[in-house]
Amino acid sequence: MSPDTRAVSVEPVAVAAVDPESGYRVAVRELCEFTAKAGDLDLRFTPSPTAQEGIAGHRTVAARRGPQYQTEVALSGVFHELKIRGRADGYDAALNQLEEIKTYRGDLSSMPANHRQLHWAQAKVYGWLLCQQLQLAEVNLALVYFNIISEQETLIQQCFTAAELQAFFEAQAGIFLQWARQELAHRDARDHGLSVLKFPHADFRTGQRALAESVYKAVSTGRCLMAQAPTGIGKTIGTVFPMLKAAPTRKLDKVFFLTAKTPGRKLALDALSVIGRSAPELNLRVLEMVARDKACEYPDKACNGDSCPLAKGFYDRLPAARSEAMIKPWLDQAGVRAVALGHQVCPYYLSQELARWSDVVIADYNYYFDLSGMLFGLSQFNQWRVAVLVDEAHNMVERARSMYSATLDQHS
Repeated sequence: MSPDTRAVSVEPVAVAAVDPESGYRVAVRELCEFTAKAGDLDLRFTPSPTAQEGIAGHRTVAARRGPQYQTEVALSGVFHELKIRGRADGYDAALNQLEEIKTYRGDLSSMPANHRQLHWAQAKVYGWLLCQQLQLAEVNLALVYFNIISEQETLIQQCFTAAELQAFFEAQAGIFLQWARQELAHRDARDHGLSVLKFPHADFRTGQRALAESVYKAVSTGRCLMAQAPTGIGKTIGTVFPMLKAAPTRKLDKVFFLTAKTPGRKLALDALSVIGRSAPELNLRVLEMVARDKACEYPDKACNGDSCPLAKGFYDRLPAARSEAMIKPWLDQAGVRAVALGHQVCPYYLSQELARWSDVVIADYNYYFDLSGMLFGLSQFNQWRVAVLVDEAHNMVERARSMYSATLDQHS
């Protein structure tokens, strides 16, 4: 067999999402997605615009506004241990109007009601932060829906008093506060456990210690490492262990183990199982993510509440499923499925939610490197510090070609 190639990197993000010494930092969008999502999972109002289309749409809307219009208004507030921050899309001081801009394609009337409910929640939280910052007694809030094809705007406006917005803000923050406290406690216990973690075997194999030391140094200094080693050296333990060991000092939020094939995920799970058995007090949340077609319980159904029973009321049952998953930290494919079916929610979309709260995520390359890669998007948006291990990195060349190449045919 040919030697295996592994790549290790640490994303150079400046701020950790969780800092036990200074409280729990949470973005407005993340807060509202946790507290204000309700009803069915519904993918009929898709495909949504790409990130580039969304940015272009926001710029078009801003260019149509008056000279007093401010874009990307930085806002922040504190609620007990929570430090809530974000950037409102736009504020017109002349109109005293704060705008939340949403780009879309298709028929706006077909947008599910729970999508608009979430958009209003974000606008209201931003509205209170603005009232607090500018000492406003009231503010006009506007949802601006911008069609990226026709470039037409649909404006939905409502005036709120500061007292109304404060009550809404405190209700949402109060829902999230208990979860944040749980996360702070978990992070503290996890980092302590990792700082005293011992190598799970009595001795290193030949060449394994040198590999582990190289990985530890790379992660500790925030650098990339390309390692090639012969079969049988114990590469998986030799790379995963030092990455975990370096996590507390590097203040890492997560470790991503990315692989091109199912056997690679199995090796990662086996290695983490060995580490877990050697340190039973280490409450490490491990998540395996699989493709939708492998996780789907109803492949003949569409992803909406009118078709799939696991999409019906998904967000209403999600909080209980999420809470149970956090006390069952071994979340391989079978583990996620058991929790999901116990609460009658979709296993695939439950796993996407659990990626936000897991310590180690094992997934395919495309979850991070694809143009719409979920793990990369979450890392950037939430400002996570992550260490990324790419298993059998020589496969990345061909996979990158397929991810970043377009295909044309005579029917396109």
